[in-house]
Amino acid sequence: MNALSLGRTAAAKQQQRLLAAWRIPGALRAFASETTPSSSSSPSDSNSNNKGKGQARSRTEFASRLKNGPGFADFVGGGLKDPLTTDELLAKVGTAAGGRERARVRLPQWLKTEIPTGGNVTKIRKTLRDLKLHTVCEEARCPNMSECWGGGKHGTATATIMIMGDTCTRGCRFCSVKTSRAPAPLDPMEPENVATALAAWALDYVVLTSVDRDDLPDFGSAHFAQTVRSIRERAPQMMIECLTPDFLGRADLIEPVALSGLDVYAHNIESVERLQGAVRDHRAKYAQSMFVLEHVKKTKPTLLTKSSIMLGFGETDEEVLQTMRDLRTAGVDIVTLGQYMRPTKRHMKVHEYVTPDRFAHWESVGNQLGFLYTASGPLVRSSYKAGEFFIKEILQKRSDAAAAIAAATKAGGPSSLAAGAESRLQGSASSSATTTTTASMRDIAATIATEERKKIEDASSSGRAPL
Repeated sequence: MNALSLGRTAAAKQQQRLLAAWRIPGALRAFASETTPSSSSSPSDSNSNNKGKGQARSRTEFASRLKNGPGFADFVGGGLKDPLTTDELLAKVGTAAGGRERARVRLPQWLKTEIPTGGNVTKIRKTLRDLKLHTVCEEARCPNMSECWGGGKHGTATATIMIMGDTCTRGCRFCSVKTSRAPAPLDPMEPENVATALAAWALDYVVLTSVDRDDLPDFGSAHFAQTVRSIRERAPQMMIECLTPDFLGRADLIEPVALSGLDVYAHNIESVERLQGAVRDHRAKYAQSMFVLEHVKKTKPTLLTKSSIMLGFGETDEEVLQTMRDLRTAGVDIVTLGQYMRPTKRHMKVHEYVTPDRFAHWESVGNQLGFLYTASGPLVRSSYKAGEFFIKEILQKRSDAAAAIAAATKAGGPSSLAAGAESRLQGSASSSATTTTTASMRDIAATIATEERKKIEDASSSGRAPL
């Protein structure tokens, strides 16, 4: 056997070993073996003429067999003759072995939104960068940024400013805000910077929120209250909502913020009681959050309170209903319900995308329970634009009534308009307004909202069966 024959023999054996290792289907192995030159040779192979003819013939046969050779079915098992279409492939990938559905939910069409653009969006972003301020709209990747910052269909521009830095000391599993045990120190100029920025923007309603600052002795309570006072000095006409941390449930830290001059005090319960440990940081507790909302009402009964529930974590209808009942028991006036949307792959998976019809159901339930306002929808967030527009209308009506009372008192006698406003104040609030010309119009207005809420509760309790 000459060197050429030995080479062919070695190549054939190597090819067979590779085919066996790769476990290529039998049809392909047969095809390869048929096109591989035989390992046996005769002494005549040494003849150069016969060798050239044999090699040419082998190449021609191999090319012919390759052209008409193995198809898709020879490489893929399962009886498939043609490649899967895109829809067939997605359906197959979505199902795990044994026919069980994989825990993967695709984003439905009703949750897809446009990229935030527009003149007011650009203006607000520039001011934020210049003054080194942060918004939860950007940090939490809110889908409603364009509508809120741009004014939306109602023309009421809103922004949510995040104070006390952009780094949180807690690590809730739904939130994309940065976390650290030791964030940067507070900026003592931040209250003034925030007030300066808001005074320059064309905003009707602002939401102040913050990261948790468990590293501070007062958890940031004094800083929060000072920011509200600074805004009130520079922009007295602006409606202010504060979405606060739980301050670890300390009443002495909740009260300064509640009495700082804000219009709406918000604190989010986030999820149903059973899922609190899975959704929120271990320092955040269901009962603790309920206490915050309840204590705000005790501190200032006329102050509007607000909370938010996210759906899609795996909660049941009974649990959502119980959470809404607990919020009403705590005296909460406004509730929002929205869809949890996973910000990154490092965060909790979405268990379910709740349909718009189901959100409409919860809005109806909220109205029956006696909430002054319920905002419920897939894209609704705790600082949702539509809710703030409604609150602005309520506060504006109350302010107008209070202004009429003050004007009538200053003139020395109640006008017909002032008399109508006084009747809405019902007794004690009316008396207080007519005897004190310097009384806070916002406090008087808040009293009207309390009476309106009582009317809703009375009508609900008499006109419907219990839930």
